[in-house]
Amino acid sequence: MFKEVNTEVVAISANAPFSQKAFADFLKLTFPILSDFPDLKTLTAYGVLNPQSRLAQRSYFIVDKTGVIRYKNVLSRGQPLVPNDVLVGEIKKFQ
Repeated sequence: MFKEVNTEVVAISANAPFSQKAFADFLKLTFPILSDFPDLKTLTAYGVLNPQSRLAQRSYFIVDKTGVIRYKNVLSRGQPLVPNDVLVGEIKKFQ
């Protein structure tokens, strides 16, 4: 679905790489999960890290080829995931 709109999907996590691999393998994910552990600079820069718990809020960012954030959605706890077709629609708005 994302390849149709010339888009790469990448996840970033506050967890250590070994736990991310187990998570990705368990869910059979087809995209990479990058680790921001231990310094958490990326999650902090994007404003999605809770510094007390060291946990990141589940979030979606669509960044264009020039590095401009075109879409941002930071979910509240318990909020459902954003459907892929909604994300593809957001991507199509600026292509």
